[in-house]
Amino acid sequence: MSTYSFYIGTHAPASMTCIYRCEADFENLAFSTLDTIQGIPDPTYLAGPANGVLYALGKTPEGGAVYALRQESGAIDAASNGRPALAVMNSLLSAGQGPCHISLDPRGEYLLCANYGSGSAALFALGRDGSLQALSDFRRYSGVGYDSSDRQKGPHAHFASFHSERNEVLVCDLGLDMVYVYELDRVSGKLLDTDRSIRLPDGAGPRHLAFHDSHPGMLFVIAEMANTIFSYRFDEASRQYILAQSVSAVPAGPDCDEVTPSDRELMLPPTADNGSIGCAIRFSSDGKYLFVSSRLGYQSISAFRCGDDGQLRFCSRCLCGGITPRDFNVLEGNGADYILVANQDSDLITALRFDRGTENLTLLDMKMPANKPTCILPVC
Repeated sequence: MSTYSFYIGTHAPASMTCIYRCEADFENLAFSTLDTIQGIPDPTYLAGPANGVLYALGKTPEGGAVYALRQESGAIDAASNGRPALAVMNSLLSAGQGPCHISLDPRGEYLLCANYGSGSAALFALGRDGSLQALSDFRRYSGVGYDSSDRQKGPHAHFASFHSERNEVLVCDLGLDMVYVYELDRVSGKLLDTDRSIRLPDGAGPRHLAFHDSHPGMLFVIAEMANTIFSYRFDEASRQYILAQSVSAVPAGPDCDEVTPSDRELMLPPTADNGSIGCAIRFSSDGKYLFVSSRLGYQSISAFRCGDDGQLRFCSRCLCGGITPRDFNVLEGNGADYILVANQDSDLITALRFDRGTENLTLLDMKMPANKPTCILPVC
């Protein structure tokens, strides 16, 4: 397979194209736009689609919001070449300010939202048609973090996701250096407190995390401020997540420090520690490789081999071809992994190829403009 469909979420205002549905053709190194939507301000993160429903973040005059959108057969978007247009089914307030991440329950019963600005996490019940029904549960965090003069003046929930192991819900709080771990009671729709929450090192700033079925009991957290991957293994004896490894997202090495003059325009002036901070973290579909993006300093993607024991080994790093790679996603085909990158501050989607034989990343001659892109969501 060489052609893939995907959605783009953005930081664009409601008056501009804010959600795209596109195709990437890796055989011909070309992008094409299939559908677009306007009217939702700042749909910075997307989830789904499931049963024809796409979920998006957004804003309202009252605060953050979550939206459910469905392709309507009777509504045709002129920009979509005759395909059904996406239309809003309904929306609800996100129960906080500055929503930045949503995730869909694999069983399609609930939706999670992390509100960065107000430091809270919200759980929403979904209807059988995928519509948003009601706020089912809510957690608001409090306190002051290690970097109390800047990024950690208070809580900043940056990620919330469902995990099938132990029926867990995981919330990363960048402001308080915590990953909160709950159990989901599906009958009552409530988040149950556990003693399994994870405290990261002071000032690490956990942003997102990843897990994979091929590494049971393992969590891999990208810390934005430390730009470090912290991996944790669940210990059955103590019933706790134990730190297993910590690895820089931009490891030093002779092949990493070479920056050609043409690449320098894609970098901000590096500091002594290269100035990079972490963004997104994703597994390949088989769990054998883990990828992370970094912004500031080196605007790059790094690849790691994840062994059967969950240990990470650095493979390679490549500049991503744009500025502020807020998000990316991994697609597979033709014997290679392809990485689509949302470069927010370049208004640009770029593509990289990861060769499993050499374990090298290569920037492809493949670009597409988009309004402040912040999320890449494949259409499965």
